[in-house]
Amino acid sequence: MTVRAPAEARIIETVHSLKGLLSDELETLAVGEGARPYAGRQLFGWLYARGAESFDRMTDLALPFRERLSTRYRIDEGRVAGERASVDGSTKLLVEFTDGQRAECVIIPEGRRVTLCVSTQAGCARACVFCATGAGGFRRNLTAGEIVEQAVIARRRLPPTNVVFMGCGEPLDNYDNVRRAALLLTSPKGFALGARHVTVSTVGVVPGILRLAEDRVPVRLTVSLSAPDDVLRARLAPIAKRWPLEELLGALETWRKATRRDPTIAYVLLKDVNDSPAQARKLAPIARQLGARVNLIPYNEARGFARSTPEAVRRFHEILMRLGVIALIRKERGSDVAAACGQLTAGESR
Repeated sequence: MTVRAPAEARIIETVHSLKGLLSDELETLAVGEGARPYAGRQLFGWLYARGAESFDRMTDLALPFRERLSTRYRIDEGRVAGERASVDGSTKLLVEFTDGQRAECVIIPEGRRVTLCVSTQAGCARACVFCATGAGGFRRNLTAGEIVEQAVIARRRLPPTNVVFMGCGEPLDNYDNVRRAALLLTSPKGFALGARHVTVSTVGVVPGILRLAEDRVPVRLTVSLSAPDDVLRARLAPIAKRWPLEELLGALETWRKATRRDPTIAYVLLKDVNDSPAQARKLAPIARQLGARVNLIPYNEARGFARSTPEAVRRFHEILMRLGVIALIRKERGSDVAAACGQLTAGESR
């Protein structure tokens, strides 16, 4: 698939952080600092492919260029302020950014696959009633550099094979920085992750889904659907009052046609709330319409709801499968250190 280049051509001289800049922008910066364009491409490789921690490490750049860079720019966007290891091998990192704001990311190894769950905001404005992240409110968007910094930090511990934008925040409320971060993660000369290995998750921000389609951003798409009808969905996720199911499904169809990919539906099962056989039967035609696989997520206790019983989960799964929907029950990871879905808060890692 051909990815259209971003339209923006930013004025580099006002930028103090290099992390988050694309290759062509670094070429412009290099020329502005008296170097050749290829020095910008080399700088791109040092920032993303090699994860250099200082300009001194960039030994194939001319010394005068490195010295100018070191006095005018920074390449670090955050530090690890806390770390918790789960009994299942997952690791939650509390990352503090240069202004003191914090967010969490989670490294999830499973065999040869290592998934990194990154945050896109400090806090979240969407206030889904079952999610701990939204309870603390929204503080600010993360920059593309701060999003990518989580991948750089994680790679020093365990190189990720997959990145999911599923941590703190609603990714499509921070569209420009998420798109930029996705381009850096999938750049062959950057992190070199394939588009199939980068996933953006949304609770249903329709304009963002349409922009993903228009811009052909090289990612997979997961939509978190808390209920198969508008009434219950609006109780659980206030975003449904703004963009009901009909609009959401229309946007997902547009994305499917533009990208020739099928979305995934993530469905958090809440005991006696959205886990009945009738609701499974309502969800099935939605998934079939979208060609979507359904990931059933056992609720990780965060805000007063209860987890569906194993029998209810099994029954829900069986109904979907019987009705022609591929459904998987997601394996629980990291809940003992509050690193599982819906539990991230950017609080102190204990």
